[in-house]
Amino acid sequence: MLNEIGWIWRKPQVRHAFALSRVVDAGTPDQWHDLLGVVRVPVDRLAPDKLRDGLRPWALATLAAGGYGFGRYYASYSTLDEDDEPDKLIVDEDIDWSGTAVLVPAEQSTTTRFATP
Repeated sequence: MLNEIGWIWRKPQVRHAFALSRVVDAGTPDQWHDLLGVVRVPVDRLAPDKLRDGLRPWALATLAAGGYGFGRYYASYSTLDEDDEPDKLIVDEDIDWSGTAVLVPAEQSTTTRFATP
């Protein structure tokens, strides 16, 4: 019929985001995350995994541009809930930051050298 209105139920679109947090009291039983920011990212339906590779470069660029100090940071790529908060985790990464660059653990020597008298 011409003048009738019909409702079509549409499934809500899943939204995705990158999030960055400072890890407070890292490595202790009292460790917690201070959410610094969430950035909504568009997903390419033909190649949804592309965003996984973009998380670390985004987090490092954000840390460098934001002037964040020494510490451990947590970057995540996840879906968003209805309140635009991170929801279902897709991939995550811990980043140890010097204040200007990523801290890389020193390589451990596999041989022990003893001094000879």
